[in-house]
Amino acid sequence: MLFTLLALTGAALIAVTLNRASPAPAPAGDIAVTIYPTQPLPTSTPVLQIAEPAETPTVEPTPTPRVTQYVVQPNDTLWDIAIRFGFATLDPIIAANPGINPDFLSLGQVINIPGVDFVPPPRPQPTAAPAQPQPPVPGYFVMGQVLPDAGGLRLRAGPSYESSVITRLGPNTALKILGQVAGQSWLKVITPNGTEGYVDARYVSIGGATVLPTSPALGAPSAPVVAAGPLEYPYLSDISPRVYQIFQLGQARGNRANAFSVIGDSNSQHPAFLKPFDWGNYNLGSYTYLQPTVDFFRGSFANDSPAAAGGFNTAKVLDPAHAPAYCNGQSPLECEYNRTRPSVALILLGTGDQHTWQGFESNYRRIIEISINMGVIPVLITKADDLESRDNSAPYGYINGKIAQLASEYQVPLLNLRQVVQRLPNGGTTGDGFHYNYPGDNRSAWFTPDYLQYGYNQRNLTALQVLDVLRRKVIQPGQ
Repeated sequence: MLFTLLALTGAALIAVTLNRASPAPAPAGDIAVTIYPTQPLPTSTPVLQIAEPAETPTVEPTPTPRVTQYVVQPNDTLWDIAIRFGFATLDPIIAANPGINPDFLSLGQVINIPGVDFVPPPRPQPTAAPAQPQPPVPGYFVMGQVLPDAGGLRLRAGPSYESSVITRLGPNTALKILGQVAGQSWLKVITPNGTEGYVDARYVSIGGATVLPTSPALGAPSAPVVAAGPLEYPYLSDISPRVYQIFQLGQARGNRANAFSVIGDSNSQHPAFLKPFDWGNYNLGSYTYLQPTVDFFRGSFANDSPAAAGGFNTAKVLDPAHAPAYCNGQSPLECEYNRTRPSVALILLGTGDQHTWQGFESNYRRIIEISINMGVIPVLITKADDLESRDNSAPYGYINGKIAQLASEYQVPLLNLRQVVQRLPNGGTTGDGFHYNYPGDNRSAWFTPDYLQYGYNQRNLTALQVLDVLRRKVIQPGQ
């Protein structure tokens, strides 16, 4: 997928980036881990420092046998499995498993994977010594914790499901993050008793854990210890060099760096989506590191976009007949870009294409290309529903699969919202299965654990996180 489709977080979102197929397990000495600076744990055993692998000549990968069966793990979806093995749709796996229910998998169920060989992508070889990360503010740690509903999470000896299990971790177990295995969703962690191992990042909340001060008697700083900020989000694709080029093109055209647009249907037009940040009705909870991004984009959250309206699909967004009179013959998409002059566009379309899904890809390509040509970074977002295959004859997961495919093809950001909301009660939706739900007190931008059980709350959080990554990496790098 553009990622190994995110198998959600319940309270604090961790999911897997779709464009990263899981490579074959590597020897422990060759595992490339992005190291995050931390204070040493209060233990007599020093923290292991992972050395960068020595530079070696690039060797072309050779085909290696791939197992033809896969055992379903906790919280797996068929999409997770398909992406993991490099499929753009579910059709090949469904065909290889007659009678399978794609909406329901059982723990331990054996899935037949078609094909006998798998060629892993070549591991990139460093051309220069990587820059060392800057140390955090003294007294700060990068921490995480096992999700509340992920009790029994396995701590493994290596970054793969084939590695031996060291122990099982209870819900809310605090973890110290040593780093993330390059190109994978595995984290290297230390447990409270000092045991090192690897866990699947999908079941760990990072940057949102409550971290208590450590006892000065153990030699730790007496200042309160809090989360140092997020690691990168596994449910958001990597930022490619093309994204920087799009931003620079937009700046040359006069686009506003601190403005973004919303493109979508009733789910994006709804006042529960993003508008509370401009209205002041929000609570970042443990995600206070997002406040600079709220401040930076202030004024865009409550913008009424002509390209976000009830019933919109990809065709209507491109059709001047569906634009307000003030657009003067422009399409809703071009009208919004010309009015707002944004640097970023959050695009969530596809639900309204359920009956016209055959034309989705060509329309979506036009939307992406118009955005790029106007210097607007398009963030492509998957949807919670699968109406096109439920009510019509589309292959299962067709539209979300196309969104992931096109994000990879155009090298633009992909947010896999489907994986984030899928583990919420009723998939984060109302009874109709495609409108996102929100709390009865309208606190759709509150990010405390009880409120993060709602679709709009998770959608607001992930949208803000995407904007935060783009602000820090592309718009204001180094600030």
